[in-house]
Amino acid sequence: MTARPHCVLVVLLLAGLSRFAVGNSNPGFVARITKKGLEYAQQYAVTILKQKLSTVSLPDLTGSFKMGWFGRVSYNFYNLKIHHFEIWNWNLHLLPNQHITVSLPNNDIFLGGNWKVKKAFIDLQGNFDLTVYSISISVSLNFGKDQSGRPTASVAQCSNSIGRVRVHISGSLSWILNLSHEGIENNIKRILQQKICEMIRQSTTSYLEPYLRTLPVTVMIDETASLEYRLVGAPQVTSEGLDTPFKGEFFNPIQPAPAPFGAPPMMLPPRHDHMIYLAISEYTFNTASWVYHKAGYMKVIIRNEHLRNLIKLAASESAKKWREQNLRPGCQLFKSTTLTTMASCFSNNFLPLLQQMPLNFSTLLHTSSFQMLVPQLARTYPNMEVELEASPESEPLLTFTPGNVTLSPVINIQAFVLLPNSSDHRPLFQLRANTSVSINVSVNSSRIVGSVTTGSELKLQLKQSSVSDINVELMETILNYYAFNIIYPALNAKLEEGFPLPLPRQIYLNNVELQIHKNFLLIGADIN
Repeated sequence: MTARPHCVLVVLLLAGLSRFAVGNSNPGFVARITKKGLEYAQQYAVTILKQKLSTVSLPDLTGSFKMGWFGRVSYNFYNLKIHHFEIWNWNLHLLPNQHITVSLPNNDIFLGGNWKVKKAFIDLQGNFDLTVYSISISVSLNFGKDQSGRPTASVAQCSNSIGRVRVHISGSLSWILNLSHEGIENNIKRILQQKICEMIRQSTTSYLEPYLRTLPVTVMIDETASLEYRLVGAPQVTSEGLDTPFKGEFFNPIQPAPAPFGAPPMMLPPRHDHMIYLAISEYTFNTASWVYHKAGYMKVIIRNEHLRNLIKLAASESAKKWREQNLRPGCQLFKSTTLTTMASCFSNNFLPLLQQMPLNFSTLLHTSSFQMLVPQLARTYPNMEVELEASPESEPLLTFTPGNVTLSPVINIQAFVLLPNSSDHRPLFQLRANTSVSINVSVNSSRIVGSVTTGSELKLQLKQSSVSDINVELMETILNYYAFNIIYPALNAKLEEGFPLPLPRQIYLNNVELQIHKNFLLIGADIN
């Protein structure tokens, strides 16, 4: 299968870029909302509750009372509205393996409306103001997951109490109603006690649950791979906060199949500084490597036209910046490391060849260009194009160790000559390439991005050859030269795109901190 080399290399490095049970049940991605984050969410929920209460119309209050010789008088309180809900206090309690309880003790509600009294030909009306003092609310939330793998939230318990109610009635002959204010106040108190928990449950159904449904379950990366973010278990309340385990697995949407390896366990450190912590297992990245390798997209056929595309990408501003920061002229390629000096690259044979191979060289893969590598080649196959086929021996896997992310692929490189006026490919030689690449991982407001940092050189070993002796050392130098000057800068230009984090809509990360632990990447952040 033919693929664009830089795209496959991007996949290679992206794919190669709490305590739970051992085995396949381990999540690939864990989101922990700390108590600090839950308190931030609680402030948002309280704001929604206040807005909701301000729009609620309470039912009309009707009744009657006896007024001496005047007989029975009927009254009606209508257009009852909550003007203001003054929240003075709130508390958040985490009950491990149970639920989260939010308490709002000793708060006040201010209401108002109109009243009307009718007795025979007498028709009186006016308005009133009512204050509810020392109202306390306690709500417990349970968390679960639905069939689609998204989190759910429901009200497990709700209770409230009201200290006292005071009503002030104004208007024509309002003293008539003031004679029976105690009964009116008790009636209003009873109705409010019924309504408050009802409104909280409605708010959970109308606001919180639809918001949780905005969490992505599947993110399409390209036509070959999608990323699965469904929950593998219900969110768990702990003493540290709320842990939510996600699958965190790449899969082929056309031919889905489970990865042949499981996710390692992750032990999240007890951190509380940020609102949210995201733990991303090396398993997530390595399932991407497995998917693309199985689909054949890591088998790269490199021709001259591919090199021209790579050269164009390497000329981009981000690629130039990478070369300026990481490379120095001559054979000591990296500024920040003491690699081998590669003295042979300045031998009498190779220096002229390097001078003939600027970054815009477009016919590198040609038998005439290989005459210093394989002297017999140009004579046996004069003026013919050469094709390289590269593929890893197995899916290359990322390794996470404290402070480091490395990728150590083993790649087979097969060279063919393309016979003119024919579809025949004649095998020339096969090389095995070993290298170790370090990956620098970072996070922006909504995506994980990466870049290639200094690593070891590409080391070649001749596996077989159908032509004369090959100058493997010279071939190694040329491939390193082009890898460092073209492939790595082009790769970094693509790695800057990254892949998205499973965040609800309109949520972005700030004050981001990133740590690399054994088996996983830990991101601490606040949200806004």
